[in-house]
Amino acid sequence: MNPQVPFYIEALLFLITAIIVTFILYSVRFALKSMNADKSKRFKTLLVTSLLILSWLVISSLIAFNGTLFDFTSTPPKLLLILIPPVLAISYISSSKRVNALIDEIPPSWLIYIQSFRILMELLLWLLFIKQIIPVQMTFEGINYDILTGLSAPLIAYYVFSEMKWPKVTALLWNFAGLLLVTNIFLVAFLSTPSPMRQFLNEPANTIVAYFPFVWIPAFIVPFAYLMHVLSIKQIFRSNNQ
Repeated sequence: MNPQVPFYIEALLFLITAIIVTFILYSVRFALKSMNADKSKRFKTLLVTSLLILSWLVISSLIAFNGTLFDFTSTPPKLLLILIPPVLAISYISSSKRVNALIDEIPPSWLIYIQSFRILMELLLWLLFIKQIIPVQMTFEGINYDILTGLSAPLIAYYVFSEMKWPKVTALLWNFAGLLLVTNIFLVAFLSTPSPMRQFLNEPANTIVAYFPFVWIPAFIVPFAYLMHVLSIKQIFRSNNQ
């Protein structure tokens, strides 16, 4: 049975998703303009990007609506249906010369500032915990420290890239720390699901990711956080080699 989630929590998830999608499209548009791409190429690229994002959000939603993900006992886990495509996408995007050309045009501070969305994400998880929908270990009251990434992102972006008072290695180390923190909550969340691999036995188990729209957390939001760290790291290394 679908847990009764208050509307304001779902609305917060839609807001986070909208912020991410808007950032992606605005950044692509900015990069294309910086490259002096003609209007037809800009339109085509933005259209394709929009369709790819929308398609994945719809596909992951349909998988959730179908109830497929609620089978936590299967081997391999059905959650792989929504985890493998983002992993492949991250691998392609981070190695694509075309994408790297676009990334070079985006101010490096942007890839860090956007990670502030994780403050909202941690608030959402905490609200779900308060409503007894997810376990405590998935929140900042437990062993999820990912809010530190969101809180520190504006400081890193501002002092490293806007004011240039801190060395770039600070942003580099911050990105690696951010990857560790998001990996930590991903593992905690996965090991809190009612699967044979479950390690956290306190209730409630983490089943919310099997439902719409919360399926977007592992399918879109967490991969986006990973991707921003990977692209920021690559951007910093390339700038140091120039």
